[in-house]
Amino acid sequence: MMTTDYSPFFKNEIESFIQDLDRSPITKQSYRTILIKFSEYLKGRYLETPKSRNIIEYKEYLSKTLAPVSIQKAIVVLRGFFHYLARNEIYPDISVGINSMKTTRVMRRDVLNVNDVSLLINIAKAKSYDSLEAYRNYAILSLIATTGLRTIEVERAEIDDLSFINDTHILYVRGKGRDDKSEYVKLSDEVYDIIETYLAHRRDDYSPLFITHGNNSYGNPIRTRSIREIIKNFLFEAGLEDRNMTAHSLRHFVCSEILRSGGSLEEAQQVLRHRDISTTQIYNHSLKREENDSELIISSKLFIK
Repeated sequence: MMTTDYSPFFKNEIESFIQDLDRSPITKQSYRTILIKFSEYLKGRYLETPKSRNIIEYKEYLSKTLAPVSIQKAIVVLRGFFHYLARNEIYPDISVGINSMKTTRVMRRDVLNVNDVSLLINIAKAKSYDSLEAYRNYAILSLIATTGLRTIEVERAEIDDLSFINDTHILYVRGKGRDDKSEYVKLSDEVYDIIETYLAHRRDDYSPLFITHGNNSYGNPIRTRSIREIIKNFLFEAGLEDRNMTAHSLRHFVCSEILRSGGSLEEAQQVLRHRDISTTQIYNHSLKREENDSELIISSKLFIK
């Protein structure tokens, strides 16, 4: 027997569910955001006792602004939430029978090209003279655009991670819970000089490679959210803003350029530090399709000029 004693639009139950999850803080926050948006959707339509059809309608609502993979994530979270409610006899599991979204694991076509990224860097460089914070943004963009670092790896980078191997500047990578210095990216002289100039003008003893420069928060490591916003702003100024264009698009760009320039799958995998080479192959498949002109060849034979 289900109890009817639940809070309006499940606000209290969402927090209880999140607290009981054995997940990382970042994952918990992601789940919370998804569920709060669903709660607000229900509230805006006065759906205090939602049914399965309301989840189906919510899927259609999300499809107007989100990619299938993002909608599928929301479905997974909602399933877990309503399983939790049913298990605790709070509310029926209305997610039963809800179909998953069909997602295709391929690289999006809207990949940045060399001209796009050059434009971003030129914009960042022009603005870099405005303030130390603007120069930091220029350094962050230059670093990501040439190495494919994830935003979390940029956040965790420290000054001591800068080093040399032979005559090449490198940056050791701290990411996904790893603090050991076993993986690194190579820095060109140009990128290293930009970072060194930024550090030289900071004149502080803080350890993070990139810090906040606010009056009340000076010296804190810059967070992934801020890094994403910085890149988004550059994309907007370059006229490249799109809901599919993000800081991660620069990582796609680096992988695609390695392969387009004749690099092997193994070389691209090593630079981007993919654990599974099948992830790297996604980019290669897309590029091979781009270079496959079979349809045009057939057409040229049929429509002889």
